[in-house]
Amino acid sequence: MSLLSVTPAVGVKVTEDDISAIALKLGYEFKGNEKAEYTTLLAATCNAMQFVQEMDDYQPQPDFGLTPRENIYFPKKKDNPDNAWAHRFTAAHKSPSSTLLKGKTICIKDNICVAGVPCLIGRDLSSKWIPKLDATIVSRILEAGGVITGKAVCENYSTSAASFTAATGPVDNPFAKGYSAGGSSSGTANLVGKGEVDLGIGADQGGSIRIPAALCGLVGLKATAGLIPYTGCVSNEATIDYVGPMTRTVLDNAILLEAIAGVDGLDDRQRAGTPFRDQVPRYSQILLDTKDSGVKGMKIGILKEGTPSPLTDPAVEKKFKAAAAVLKELGAIVEEVSIPMHEIAPAIFGVASKQGGAMGRAGRASGRRQVMLTDLYEEMLPITAEAVEKMSPINKNALFAGEFCWERFPNVYAKAVNLCRKLTDTYDEVFKNYDVLIMPTTITPSNPLPLETDSAITKMSKTIGKLENTCPFNATGHPALAIPIGFVPAQADEKVKVPASMQIVGRHFDEVACLKVGYAWENARSWKEF
Repeated sequence: MSLLSVTPAVGVKVTEDDISAIALKLGYEFKGNEKAEYTTLLAATCNAMQFVQEMDDYQPQPDFGLTPRENIYFPKKKDNPDNAWAHRFTAAHKSPSSTLLKGKTICIKDNICVAGVPCLIGRDLSSKWIPKLDATIVSRILEAGGVITGKAVCENYSTSAASFTAATGPVDNPFAKGYSAGGSSSGTANLVGKGEVDLGIGADQGGSIRIPAALCGLVGLKATAGLIPYTGCVSNEATIDYVGPMTRTVLDNAILLEAIAGVDGLDDRQRAGTPFRDQVPRYSQILLDTKDSGVKGMKIGILKEGTPSPLTDPAVEKKFKAAAAVLKELGAIVEEVSIPMHEIAPAIFGVASKQGGAMGRAGRASGRRQVMLTDLYEEMLPITAEAVEKMSPINKNALFAGEFCWERFPNVYAKAVNLCRKLTDTYDEVFKNYDVLIMPTTITPSNPLPLETDSAITKMSKTIGKLENTCPFNATGHPALAIPIGFVPAQADEKVKVPASMQIVGRHFDEVACLKVGYAWENARSWKEF
């Protein structure tokens, strides 16, 4: 029997009650013999569905002989005091093709697939998902001689700008116990910030690399859309998904970027302009070769709307202005520039994130040509009341809002996609006259972690001041680099000092300009003493 037929295959069970439920939701009443006929046609439609569901999946398979995963375990509290490790293990390539990362230890955010290692995505230890594939960036790190020493905790379903939502416990700021490490790459920021690993990988769907980098005194890069393949990483919404390096220095960031960037032939986010592997710029060598000239003659725009009042913390603004002055001292042309649309960019981003993310988490992402994480969907779906009960307040809010908004505003996602293009064009117009734009990465410093008993609204408020300057560039795809620029008083206690950060945003595929500015600043000042 043809799978494309008007006759149901043996074993396909669809009843008139099934199609009545669909019609009721649409407010449609069947006429005459329609119900029986459409029940038969619906059952026939399911012929191919059932057949494909029973087929074996098709995912890239790692070579465990060359890249074994050894000593996989969940660490005890005494070995994981800040709750930053999701799982420990060791993975290295027996005959790497490059020495770019030779001997470097690296942690991987726990929404990124490492075959054979449990992936919690900020959920509790009862989660049973063990990926069968390696993310492209994992393979590239191993091929470059890096040693992966574990998975770093990420926030619940990789969704939070604060570090209290992971089911395995809140992650502390490495500079201030009891304060947020940012999110959602919270564990990576903590471990790299404390020096437990040399380098780290985060993922960024609204600032989730740059926010924790900012709060933990690190260099974090959200590269140009598509430059680093997202293959094998858990998606929120494909148009805002990024993965990238988190390091203690700009030079290390450039080295790690070099190792993981370039087309992989699997990720359809990689658009025109993305370099092939042999065309990836030698970012670190470029920095070394241009170290003496630095930023001399570069045009740098201070984004006026990047320090909105009254949200911006005065100490953060003061520290940022002092950091910008250093670039002028180094020979750059530094002047203020206004982009009014920047102020409404978070609203445009929010539509794509909320509505697109709701579809993705429900397994309804479509129109993609990439490696799909089908085994994760098998574990997560359908979403049950028990699963919702285990979600963080931030994820419950995202779920409720996404479902509601698709019904109340069914056309707004499409409009947001178009407005993201307008937003991109608006920044690009300014980039005709400026090499980079700068602004604070976060406009407020680290917050105290909330109490477990705090309300959902109180917990949600911990993210205020964190995404305003980061999420616009997830929507537009421009590269954005966060660098540390000194300490400021923490929120709630002026005696506690936490890092502040400057964000450097460049033209598409001009990571070099962003890295040059960060490298020049880093070589001119010691951020911990600034």
